[in-house]
Amino acid sequence: MCKEATVRCSKAQFLIELKLDNELPKEKGKALKLHLENCPQCRKYEAEARKLQQLLSTFPVREFPSWLHNSILEETVKHERKRMLNRYIVRWQTIPALIAIVLSLIGGWALGKTAYIRVNPLPDNASVIYSNQVSQTDSLNLVVFGESTLMEDLFYQISEDYK
Repeated sequence: MCKEATVRCSKAQFLIELKLDNELPKEKGKALKLHLENCPQCRKYEAEARKLQQLLSTFPVREFPSWLHNSILEETVKHERKRMLNRYIVRWQTIPALIAIVLSLIGGWALGKTAYIRVNPLPDNASVIYSNQVSQTDSLNLVVFGESTLMEDLFYQISEDYK
C-alpha cells in the first residue's frame, strides 16, 4: 500500500474499475489521479485492467435469446404475484384470530351468566328477607356471605340511611 496517498489501494482499485466503466464521479477522479501519481502498484493494476478491457472488447457479443428473456420476465411476474398473495394471506390470518377471541368472550359471558344464576340463585322473596332482619350486623353478614345483587343490597340501603 502506498503510504503518502490519501486513498487506500483497495479503494483506488475500485475507483479504477469505475473509471474504466465510465462511472467514476468527478470528485473521486481527482483523488484517484493523485493516488495513481504516487502508487506504482495501482498504476500497474490500471494498465492490466485496461488490457483486459481491450481484450474483452475484441470478443463478439452474443445476442441474448428473446425466449430466455421472456421466460425470465414471466417467472418474475409469477414470483411477484406469489409474494403479494402471501402478504395478503398473513393479513387475512388476523381476522379468524380476532373472531375467535370475540366468540370466546361472548361464550364466556353467556356461560358465566347462566352458571352464576344456577350456582347462586337470588330468592324471589329477597326484599322480604332483608326487610325482616332484626339487627343491622346480621344483615351485613348476609350481604358479605353471598347476596348477588347490588341494587337491592341492604348494605347499600343502610349506608344511604347514614348519609
